Amino acid sequence: MSKRMKALLLGIGAIVVIAILLGAYFASQPKVKWWKPEKDMEKPVLNSYPSIITVYRNYSKEDYILGINKYAGNFSTNKNFEIGIVLRCSEYLYDINSYDELGGNLTAYAERLSGDYILQKLVIRYDYGKDDYVHLDIPVIKNRIKSTNLWFDATPNPTPNYMGETYYYNWLYKHVLIGVNKDRKNENFYGVSFALQINLDDSLSQHLNHTIILTVAAYYGHPSLLGWTDMHELKTQVVLKIVAGE
Repeated sequence: MSKRMKALLLGIGAIVVIAILLGAYFASQPKVKWWKPEKDMEKPVLNSYPSIITVYRNYSKEDYILGINKYAGNFSTNKNFEIGIVLRCSEYLYDINSYDELGGNLTAYAERLSGDYILQKLVIRYDYGKDDYVHLDIPVIKNRIKSTNLWFDATPNPTPNYMGETYYYNWLYKHVLIGVNKDRKNENFYGVSFALQINLDDSLSQHLNHTIILTVAAYYGHPSLLGWTDMHELKTQVVLKIVAGE
């Protein structure tokens, strides 16, 4: 057998081994039930919103609902992408016999400005430190979530005593929502928008203040057969301060 023929056979053998390994890898990956909201969202207008807003809670002997209509917004850009986040606080519900509610909406997006990079995923995180009195909720009703070119993991979560889907579980317990470009589509705009409810379990007599940081991060690169390469991160954030009044 000639050296050329041996090299050819070795090359074919290597290709077969790689194909087998790739097949085994993809077969071993857990099956994900992907969900995409039916309603698209549009890019929000950031205007000149501050990146930090403060909402005041005032004690009352009776229940009340207070209209707020405050906005916080921020964005970050580089030569490849722009990302942005807008938080709207719409109303405050005071319940003397239960937890208080701060209602609003959260919108996050990533927009390609130039180049050939493709968004892999858009990640929203929230952090309130070791505050035991704050809980952030998002709609279980799916038609209240809008999204463009992003998919979410709606696989039933296997956690014992939990009946929800993975994206909702991750938001409640891991404080993160991940929108994925699952088909690696070469698009210029990606985003998600949803209703947001912040529950406050403390009594106003405790005079506690709360700080919530909401961060959006875009991860982008070049997709390939073996995964994503040349990955980059771009992120920005807004801050919500909830202050106890008199």
